[in-house]
Amino acid sequence: MGDLRDNILRQELQKEIEEAKRLEKDGSVKEASEHYLRASEIYRRIAYNAPPERAQEMFGVASKYETFGKALVKSRPETEGQEDMINSLIVSQKPEIKWEGIGGLEEAKKDIREAIILPFIQAKPEYVHAPRTILLYGPPGTEKTLLAKASSNTMDATFFEARMPTLLSKYFGESQKLISALFNRARKTQPSLIFIDELDSVAMSRDSDIDESTRRVLSQLLTEIEGFNTRKEEKILIMGATNKPWDLDDAVISRFQKKIYVPLPDEAARKAILQIHLEDADISGISMASLVERTGGFSGRDINSLCHEAITRMVREQNPDIEKLTPKELEVYSLKYRPLSTGDFDTAFENVKPSTQQDDIEKYEQWKKDFGG
Repeated sequence: MGDLRDNILRQELQKEIEEAKRLEKDGSVKEASEHYLRASEIYRRIAYNAPPERAQEMFGVASKYETFGKALVKSRPETEGQEDMINSLIVSQKPEIKWEGIGGLEEAKKDIREAIILPFIQAKPEYVHAPRTILLYGPPGTEKTLLAKASSNTMDATFFEARMPTLLSKYFGESQKLISALFNRARKTQPSLIFIDELDSVAMSRDSDIDESTRRVLSQLLTEIEGFNTRKEEKILIMGATNKPWDLDDAVISRFQKKIYVPLPDEAARKAILQIHLEDADISGISMASLVERTGGFSGRDINSLCHEAITRMVREQNPDIEKLTPKELEVYSLKYRPLSTGDFDTAFENVKPSTQQDDIEKYEQWKKDFGG
């Protein structure tokens, strides 16, 4: 169904771009700008579901549409522009994900829950403080983002999600101002949770070969985090996430009061994740124990991809001409389906492989010994 959704979005994208070009040619720049911005948002929605190796490129294209759309209309005051940046780049919302919607990771969940509930307990000794900066590290696809969203849900907090690579590439020269504006917004809307994803992309060791603009952004980020660690705002939490903790600058590591290792799922966790992604599907002819065993070494994201691949195989088999349907035909089409089979998963295992190698697991375990978590 993901392929079907992408096809529909791409059709909408093409319509928006064509309309924007037509309006621009006619001199209706304000209306053209609106269509370019819509195209940018649609492209970004497609990118969020794209493979990691393609997503960054697609986010870049989306940014170009947005930049072009904004360039067509008169520029606005700087502060208003920064507000727009935060609204478009930072996902500001109260997530609906709950702890039970995340399979396994019980130790990590316990550590995080303890950290986030302490600030809300008024009757406690003065010397009891909760960590206000938490670093989540581990292999790609181990649900670090979902852990952050579940934390925000528990806090009933506004959730700010900043993907550092996108921030750097999209707002070149404005990143420092945007980081400052983001932290100021979080102070105003507390309880708030700032989630800094892909932290290693900007917080690499300052001895590394990184450009001066990235160094300035890193310095601004360190200053903001340090400010949160020393001020008395009790209902703001900063969570960072990285797949490469060994690349982080020592100053960044020291700013995070608590480090939590988010490992690959064990057997019990893989079973829980499979059950979440196969909920409501008829799997009566499949051995769950066999699936759990065969997914050893898979991340939560890998398992999600595996289930999606198996379901897609079944849907394609039952609906061989679905891609030929028009949007109007799709509105009345009733999807044909059957119980999932072992054959569906055999094909899925051929196409989906574990994204983390054993050598990397050993590096995570060593980093845990050296820095905690």
